[in-house]
Amino acid sequence: MSPATARLSALRGWMLVAAMTALAHPAVLLFGLAVLAAVAVFRDWVPFVWIVLPVLAFNVIPLLTHRPRFTGHAVRPADEPELTTLVRQVAERLGFGFPLLARIVAEPEVAVLPTRTSGFRTFTLFLGLPLVRRLTAAEIAALVAREFAEEQHAGDRRTQLLLRARGSLVASIENRLRAPAVLVERLLRASRARVWPLVLAADADAAAVAGTPAIRGALVEIGIIDAAFHALGDTWTEVLGEDGNYPEDLYEALDAALADPYVAPRLAAAATAADEDDPMGIAIEPPLAVRLAALPEHLGLGWDASSPVPLRNADTLERWCVRDLVSAHEVPDEPRPVRLLDLAPDRFEASTREVASRLMQVTGQDSVRAAVAIAADAVADSTWAQLARALDPETGRLPAPMRAAAARAVLVGYVGHVISGALQEAGWPRASRWTSSVLVDPAGGLLDVEELVEHVVDSGDPARVRQLLPRFTEWAVR
Repeated sequence: MSPATARLSALRGWMLVAAMTALAHPAVLLFGLAVLAAVAVFRDWVPFVWIVLPVLAFNVIPLLTHRPRFTGHAVRPADEPELTTLVRQVAERLGFGFPLLARIVAEPEVAVLPTRTSGFRTFTLFLGLPLVRRLTAAEIAALVAREFAEEQHAGDRRTQLLLRARGSLVASIENRLRAPAVLVERLLRASRARVWPLVLAADADAAAVAGTPAIRGALVEIGIIDAAFHALGDTWTEVLGEDGNYPEDLYEALDAALADPYVAPRLAAAATAADEDDPMGIAIEPPLAVRLAALPEHLGLGWDASSPVPLRNADTLERWCVRDLVSAHEVPDEPRPVRLLDLAPDRFEASTREVASRLMQVTGQDSVRAAVAIAADAVADSTWAQLARALDPETGRLPAPMRAAAARAVLVGYVGHVISGALQEAGWPRASRWTSSVLVDPAGGLLDVEELVEHVVDSGDPARVRQLLPRFTEWAVR
């Protein structure tokens, strides 16, 4: 790249940061434009400078001085020699020559962030306990390697500000006062074109350090573990916290759920669908299929590819992480421990009667069968999105490009839950304690109700739902 091209690319990068920052705070942007208009009219700019500068400082300074929240349980070499040795070896192979600290966090994440310790610049690795428990040592090495590599590729000031501005713009999508969706989408896609190559380069470096099989396995598994943690673990902790309890076997229950033959495939399919359905370009990483296809081929190097990294204080770390998760929820000072695996399968699921009552109310019907029939009719005549917005008005407040996917999720959730409940009332047992969607029909076959409703909505043909209506058992929901 010639010096002139490099300068032009840098200028475009800074302009992108400025544009995303401005659109992430549309109220400030409108205020600034109003001040400029006033300056043009009154021809006196000095009084307005004292108005503009504090407002700009209030919004720009946090972006420039942002520091990540320092969380996690410190991991010292004397306590966890195998894990800290792995981290050091990965750093050495990448030529990552900064002082390193490591902390275990409760959620399934991995990140390397610049920190300061006793006045010296260091980097801290934050590593999620769910990942250390389930991934092999080679896969953990691959994840750590790609985080170190990403820091090397994207550690300059302009890239860091680009990432923060992009994050602010994504967060602003949920605000009532927000920039036009078309402008947000264009900026997100423009910034993504700069970020995605960095992600792919970090993946390639991780493959060179730990082997392609390790990074490939890690990229697949981390998505499934993260989805399970937030779909199941967050719900368990929140629901139990309402009764003053906490799940002492949280990670054991997550392992059991991920071992279920129906949970992991469903989560993997949902992740693939999310990759493919990104109408505003929000995803900061390329789709998983793109990342896997772009990996260069390298053999594994030195780390165990069959079992996790040994943790000598696994019980202590697990107890600390569970309590850390509990502290993020509103629970009593001394919550009581309970075992998730000892509770009823439907303890954490939305009340079928409440969901059915809502569907009946919105459709104006007095029976479950009639309400589901109306939903089927809405699919047939392509008015299902209006029904979904009536069920959940929040979907109508999203930016236009995101409404279809949100409406689909609402309708599938409501109709699928009601059908599953009606069939269970009719004697169809669950095939899994972790999901009420998969049922065993009277002939011994399996029916994934959620998958069925998704297919019905996507195809516009509700025949399969209508075929189930005679099998429903009505129950009192009001």
